[in-house]
Amino acid sequence: MTSTAFTSPSNYSPKSILTINSAAMIDRVDFAYLQDTLISNDTNNIITTSNNKNDDDEPNNNHNSIAATRDQIFQLGALTGMICTTFLSVPHDTTTNNNNTDNDDDESKPSPNDNPFYTTKPQPSSPKKQILSHQLAQLFLHLFQISTTCHLDLRTCILKKIQLNGQKYPVELCKGKAGKYTDYSAHTGITTTEGQCTIHTPTKTSSSRDDDVMEDDTTVEGITVLIQNFANERLWNQHHTPRNICLAMMGEVGELAELFQWKKDEGTLGERLTEKELDKVGQELADVAIYLMRLADVCQVGLGCEARKLLVEDGGVEKE
Repeated sequence: MTSTAFTSPSNYSPKSILTINSAAMIDRVDFAYLQDTLISNDTNNIITTSNNKNDDDEPNNNHNSIAATRDQIFQLGALTGMICTTFLSVPHDTTTNNNNTDNDDDESKPSPNDNPFYTTKPQPSSPKKQILSHQLAQLFLHLFQISTTCHLDLRTCILKKIQLNGQKYPVELCKGKAGKYTDYSAHTGITTTEGQCTIHTPTKTSSSRDDDVMEDDTTVEGITVLIQNFANERLWNQHHTPRNICLAMMGEVGELAELFQWKKDEGTLGERLTEKELDKVGQELADVAIYLMRLADVCQVGLGCEARKLLVEDGGVEKE
């Protein structure tokens, strides 16, 4: 695994964990809303990679089959390719500070995501930025579709991977560094073959602190802030530039595809995937989702709102 995922470890200072009052929840987009809406509506038309679909093509209608899942992985690769194509014409990751030091924690210096391409206001933004926002939302919704096909809950997968990555990347060891988790295996005991299973990992759920304040780990915006906190504490913002994150996400899509590359188009998921293999699929889906949420964040795209807008405008879903 090459993921340098982002979240808040269990010993993180409470003041850094997102707390919101009930009024602030109004404009947030819940994971459950997106997943339930995709399940209950015919929304396949909102996730397209080509305007030249062959009417003679016969899609695999057995949604529990390996073939159908592999079709969705191909679609994921195509959607990721569209984003990569867009990134060929977005601003390069450059700053005005040429001091390349791993421990530079000066957050006041200009950042690549301060470029007018990402920050221009008022809305609407440039046509290219709107295209990028649309593509990120399409990819996000497609991750929900894959997880549903695999009988996985995307939010649960993310929260489990969040807890695992808190162990894989100790704050005191990886500040300012962009190394792999195996660099810290001697300290954590987590290797490429040991300590990575999340089958029996309990997930922490939102719990009310009082009548109005809660920790938000149920919405896209709330989990995005957990991702921000993880990066901030480890001084990783210097590495989290838009093009860097896009390439990292592309790598994780490849790792997800690798899990299906020799499965052939025969049989059902239950017949062809063991419990451990399905856990691995969930972890790779989570890695893609984490990088996608981080990418949207540094590109200043409201991923949850864009996904909801896609469902309403292109999927024919009624507004909440």
